[in-house]
Amino acid sequence: MSAEDEFPEEWEGSETAAEPEIVDHFSHVARAASIVGDLRASLRKEGFTKEETFELVQLYWASELGVIG
Repeated sequence: MSAEDEFPEEWEGSETAAEPEIVDHFSHVARAASIVGDLRASLRKEGFTKEETFELVQLYWASELGVIG
């Protein structure tokens, strides 16, 4: 079977659909998680309590995820 016999004439000159773009919805979360670890360690090193650190990290997460605009 030749290439000419393989496809109907009406397909000639038609374009194939482009592959869909892959969107990584979690890349920002991974980056934020890395930053949160550093932020938490720095806050604790500066003398913030666990409760204060938790509140500040929670505020950071909210802003990073778009809850705070």
